Amino acid sequence: MRLLKIGREAGNDIVLHSDKVSSLHAEITLLDSGDIQLEDKNSRNGTYIMNQRIAPGKPVNIRRGDAVRFADVELQWSQIPMPEDNSAYKAIYGIGSNFQNDLQISGATVSRYHATIKIGRDKKVYIVDHSKNGTTVNSVKITPNQPYRIKKSSKVVCGGVPVDTSRIPWPSNPWKWVAGIAAALVIVAGVGFGIYQLSISSKKYTDGELFARYNHSLAMMVGVYHYNVTVGDMTPQMMSLFGIPQKVLLVGNRPLDVSQMSSNDLVNWVNERTKDSGAYTGTGFFISEDGMVITNLHVVKPWLFSNAREVLQNEISKSLAEKISTIDVARTFISGSATNLSAYISQVKVEGELDYIALIPQGEVFDPNNIIKCRVLSAGEEKEKDVALVQTISMRLPTSKCSFVNVKDSMDVSPEALKVGSHIVTMGFPFGLDDEWEVIQKRDNEKGIQAVSNNGNITQEASEFTFGFNAMSYHGASGSPIFNDNGMLIGVLNSGNPETQGYNYGVQAKYVKELLENPHKK
Repeated sequence: MRLLKIGREAGNDIVLHSDKVSSLHAEITLLDSGDIQLEDKNSRNGTYIMNQRIAPGKPVNIRRGDAVRFADVELQWSQIPMPEDNSAYKAIYGIGSNFQNDLQISGATVSRYHATIKIGRDKKVYIVDHSKNGTTVNSVKITPNQPYRIKKSSKVVCGGVPVDTSRIPWPSNPWKWVAGIAAALVIVAGVGFGIYQLSISSKKYTDGELFARYNHSLAMMVGVYHYNVTVGDMTPQMMSLFGIPQKVLLVGNRPLDVSQMSSNDLVNWVNERTKDSGAYTGTGFFISEDGMVITNLHVVKPWLFSNAREVLQNEISKSLAEKISTIDVARTFISGSATNLSAYISQVKVEGELDYIALIPQGEVFDPNNIIKCRVLSAGEEKEKDVALVQTISMRLPTSKCSFVNVKDSMDVSPEALKVGSHIVTMGFPFGLDDEWEVIQKRDNEKGIQAVSNNGNITQEASEFTFGFNAMSYHGASGSPIFNDNGMLIGVLNSGNPETQGYNYGVQAKYVKELLENPHKK
């Protein structure tokens, strides 16, 4: 991977000579896959794709030749290096602090895209440094941007942080394989099937192997919900006279009166809008051939995890109290007695209702026509047990590409699986429907929606319900599966600190097991 900084200051990789361009205006990332990402760095006058301004701080995929503008300066694609010829290599692995790297490391002196490990077709392995603070191999600082050969035993340090290179699949030595096979035959013949089973369960997977194994079990969840308002036995006509909505849809923090819409009308209205629709997204993963999906409870019942109900209830009660007070003052003046309407003030009740929950499988183009509708099978009320079970209406996997996580033999609910320091991988759809999705929709997207894989370590001892880890995560990734390097499901991502990366949490897998064994009654 390679990072290009763009802006007015001389230290940028691409310097733009305009007063309207910020010092550091934007960044372009050239990924090893050949993909290109653009991110606005909170510039004063904005970054544009096809004359559409993108939101700052959120990477957007672009293609070579796209019309990109930084304030009033058009991007000259001749300034962007062509993709590197990596035909001599059969595998490439990025190292750095950014979540898109295969080997993600953290530290104040680690660059976002610090170095790259390349495995040649001749089975030789090289590392290439492209960082600010350098890379050492066996305590020797290597020359930037020049391949340097390493061995499995080499001590690689990037920006002062040791790198565990054993997490990549090293080329095998055929003679070692022969010896290993011979030894395995002796063990199986002499000791039996039990040892063979143990060797299978202790198999280690690289992050790339785990992603290849599980990414087609993933789906982006899409939901719509509203709040129902009741006031004791007050009739709809009376509520209307007092200006009280029966149904409220929150769009951002703005309440909309949708009292005249059915659930179907509401869903259709949301689908017709590209911005400020009231829809939300999360992540889920298939666990069976009949289309069952595990996700978070807060993806299925978002209102349980928000104070919006209380805020709405208080605002409506306050408004009702003011109107009743005005009526009482007038009536007392005319007839000498007040009304008995004040009893209604304490009877205002606001409750959430799901209009629909649906999904789009990994690799499918985001389009309302591709949405697979689901039904909720099991979802409780205990917020701490933040898992839920849904199922496709058709009761089958949506496409032939879809796979599932077999939780019967690929889930570890033991306390040992949650030891601090254990390596983990999570994968899902961070950002979900970000502000740029309608810009992206204007281009053909043959790959469809693409899940993101992040790795890290368990960093906080498990509480009764959750455990902490430092893999990167963003909104939209809620419901992502968390695997250990044995390929076992150990948890479901459910929360994090939106202000600081590296402080995220997952619900323990034992609550997935509990949910499946003891589903909630409807």
